Amino acid sequence: MLLILLIFSLTEEHLLKISLFLCFSGTLSMRTVTFPYQTSHSYVEIIPMMEMELGAFTLCMQVATEITGKQKSILFAYRKKDNELNVWRELNGRYAGMFSTDSFKVPDLGPLNSHLCLTWDSRTGATNLFMDGRRSLTKFLRKGHIIPAGGKVFLGQDPDDIEQMQSGFNADECLVGEVSDVNLWDSVLSDTLRGNVINWETKMCGMRTCLRLPNPDSQSFC
Repeated sequence: MLLILLIFSLTEEHLLKISLFLCFSGTLSMRTVTFPYQTSHSYVEIIPMMEMELGAFTLCMQVATEITGKQKSILFAYRKKDNELNVWRELNGRYAGMFSTDSFKVPDLGPLNSHLCLTWDSRTGATNLFMDGRRSLTKFLRKGHIIPAGGKVFLGQDPDDIEQMQSGFNADECLVGEVSDVNLWDSVLSDTLRGNVINWETKMCGMRTCLRLPNPDSQSFC
């Protein structure tokens, strides 16, 4: 099955639609968003299934990239006015998450799909990064904090101002690679099937056009 997901490229003069082609077979169990090159004008936005007021979470995704060396790459960004829940690769190859400058030294991503998960619990601040099932050491970040609702979720980019996205993004921080199977839960989990805050099986939207991804028994779109 061939599915077309509309994302957007922002120019100074107007919005230009870009078609991103996703090829699936069978049950559509693997949906992949591809960022083929660095850009300051394209982005993908995910619409959560519930308000993201979180006192704990488990965030998981599959990522593949050939970026190496001193290159910062945004994998996932949730922000209101400020960053609230981000996952990114730093210039030194370490990985940071949440809303902290503290980072994790884990094996770097590569051209083969890696399964990356980040967990956090506000009650203790306990934070872990998992790479292909292997857990990092535990760091304690932002004990007692609550991630506020009302923000927006992006893949591969992080806008400096979500109210002025027409001004573009920072191309130097754009992910070049592929992201798939993004799921977010509002608790710390060891293993589960699909997220209840963000579920890769449901809906993605650009600024003006949204697409409901069909399940195996339905071909309906919004």
